[in-house]
Amino acid sequence: MYQYKSNSFFCFIFVLCNLCFYTFKTNAVELKKDSILLKYDLGQQGGWIPYQQSAQRGRLGIFEEVTILIHEETAIEFEAVHFPPKRAEKALLDGLVDFDFVCLEWLKEGASGGFVYSNPIFNVSEYVVTLTKNASLVPERKAIYGKPVGTVAGYFYVDDNQFTRVDFLNEEVLLLGLKHERFTSIIIEKETAKYWSKLLDIDISYPAVHTHGSIIIRLRDDKRELLPIINQAIETIKVSGKLASLLKNHGVDAVIPVTP
Repeated sequence: MYQYKSNSFFCFIFVLCNLCFYTFKTNAVELKKDSILLKYDLGQQGGWIPYQQSAQRGRLGIFEEVTILIHEETAIEFEAVHFPPKRAEKALLDGLVDFDFVCLEWLKEGASGGFVYSNPIFNVSEYVVTLTKNASLVPERKAIYGKPVGTVAGYFYVDDNQFTRVDFLNEEVLLLGLKHERFTSIIIEKETAKYWSKLLDIDISYPAVHTHGSIIIRLRDDKRELLPIINQAIETIKVSGKLASLLKNHGVDAVIPVTP
């Protein structure tokens, strides 16, 4: 009698485990079938290398490779679209795209309403850049105030009310403007500056930091239910070393911040 009850108990457990496995498998299939699509902007050809576009021919940029890593950890699908910088922010506000990659230190308003913000992904530094012979003219960030400064049309600069923007289409022509001394200084992210200055053979210096912060995902508020899933994926690719490997393969030596 005891043996019979024992066998029945184990049969029950076996059936229950199989039922749970089937349910989990079915839910996973359904989740995959009904996976969510998020659109984001990657700018135009040649823009913001190596983040939106890769410095390496035939390779995806850093942001697109980050979305692939997040996709591998979630059921979320990602689709890149391409807007000029001036239209990108309006596309986000109008819901044509669901999120962007941004650094809050670039924004005058910081973390504003209408969006939710992911955990930090990796750090970036934006510099006031000059020709090497003119580096002494910019001992600090405030030295550019009241002067014409080379910028990219549509890009955010937290203090652009303090200087006169001289907008260019992208970073390549911005560096060319510096080379031909259209102005004394420009504002540009360091890895991007390194790429274009080498390609265009321009001797530059980085006399002053303009902003320093972390790249995050700025997600429209109507998608806020996805933020915990995205954050978990970000932390997973940090801990696994996949994010560090991705950045290293692009030649970017960026700090990956630890989330408290």
